[in-house]
Amino acid sequence: MKLANIVPTRTISKAATTSESRLNLSSVSKTYGSTRVLSDVNLILTPGEIHGLVGQNGSGKSTLIKILSGLVRPDPGAQLVVDGEELPIPAKPAHLNAHGVSFVHQDLGLINDASIVENVRMGILSRNPVTRRIRWSTEVEAARATLERLHCLVDPRAQVGDLPPGQRALVAIARALQTHEYGRGCIVFDESTQSLPRESLPEFYDVVRGLAREGTSVLLVSHRLDEVLQLADRVTVLQDGVVVAGGCPTAGITEVDLARLILGKEIELATPAPIERPSAPVRRPLLEARGVATKTLRGVAISVAPGEIVGVTGGTDSGFAELPVALGGGSTDGPTGTVHVGSETELDLAKSTARDHIAAGIALVPEQRAADGLAMEMTALENLTLPRIGKPGNRLRLRSAWQRNEFDEIVRTLGVVPSQPNLLVRQFSGGNQQKILLGKWLLNRPQVLILHEPTQAVDIGARVDILTAVREAAADGTAVIMCSVEAQDLVRVCDRILVIKDGVIHCEFGRGASVDEILEAL
Repeated sequence: MKLANIVPTRTISKAATTSESRLNLSSVSKTYGSTRVLSDVNLILTPGEIHGLVGQNGSGKSTLIKILSGLVRPDPGAQLVVDGEELPIPAKPAHLNAHGVSFVHQDLGLINDASIVENVRMGILSRNPVTRRIRWSTEVEAARATLERLHCLVDPRAQVGDLPPGQRALVAIARALQTHEYGRGCIVFDESTQSLPRESLPEFYDVVRGLAREGTSVLLVSHRLDEVLQLADRVTVLQDGVVVAGGCPTAGITEVDLARLILGKEIELATPAPIERPSAPVRRPLLEARGVATKTLRGVAISVAPGEIVGVTGGTDSGFAELPVALGGGSTDGPTGTVHVGSETELDLAKSTARDHIAAGIALVPEQRAADGLAMEMTALENLTLPRIGKPGNRLRLRSAWQRNEFDEIVRTLGVVPSQPNLLVRQFSGGNQQKILLGKWLLNRPQVLILHEPTQAVDIGARVDILTAVREAAADGTAVIMCSVEAQDLVRVCDRILVIKDGVIHCEFGRGASVDEILEAL
């Protein structure tokens, strides 16, 4: 299918006319100083449809959702109409609730130490008019009724922190849905699936489809193109704050078609091709790990040669996510086993520290970039160069030429945007934060690079840049271990893929394995 045949710029399906819309957000622009991040954006949702909203990080998706939720005031001229009634903009939470417009965000916004009923009914708890005491029996039944609507049969008095990820998501949905009149309203899922393990996604998808069948409108904001095409009836694409495809029917569109719209260029030029180089000669492993045991892992052994990329994947309870933390020296749960780097360095996992692993030439890019990988209140330049400030020749030379040179190198190789070294890391988009985190350790020139979910919650453009950089690091001789639930990424860049089940290596795939084979093995 040719791009020109998909959808003209800024078109809206004939079925989605204003008169029959559930939600109509129109003429939305937003300017910060001299920068216009949204320009005359229109978004129409019809009753009972699932509508996808996609675009690269920095395309304006987050700003648009913040305007819809009332957190950000748009430029003059914007309008918000719900079920034919115009709401003030920015809308107040009370107005949005009254019209059944609710949100489920990426982190789900739940309080682990509180019960399900407390999370679901927060803000609308009923009280005795005289004593002001909360009527907990009434609240429990109200929460139970909403949960049962989602086929979630859990005790509302249970602690949220004790729930598996799939049920946690259902609690967040129940909280958003409870004020909706049956079959009406609009629920916005803002990257909500990023917090869910792979095995919980089918249940989540069934719930979303069920809401749409009832007549509720769904706005699905996601980086996962397969997810959007699987669920959405129509999709709107933002690029640099402008709608390049509005209300485009998803029938007949492929992931490549959608990627072209998002990136604004031919996907073949941006996506790394599958590895086609001839088989490498047998080489002495650069990293050998033996008898790695953790809370779940049971004596795992893994070896990686120079220039080799070994993928590791598994289910939520398989233990695979404990492997990168143990090998990278980031575990505090007492792993055991040994790691050999080259022919000289041996690390005892029961005794070694993160500093020991770094000194041995091992770099870990952790899963939680904000919590474990980056100093969010420091600048991009400071984050990128922090591991090398104490090296000979760099001591007490902060903000000197070597730091700026390193920042410029990462801008060139990974495409960090904006290229402003003194901007705080928290001010960058998620994809660019991930690039800064990866660049921070690539600049350390590690012998072994361990990646834990390197493409989590990033758009397709950032994903391509990150995977390309990983392959280039391997081409320079770095041994790479890539732990990820993204089977498609593993298939595209890895020489071997290990599948872990029940704490042990269940099977191994070589080059040429398919995504379906990986998923079937899981």
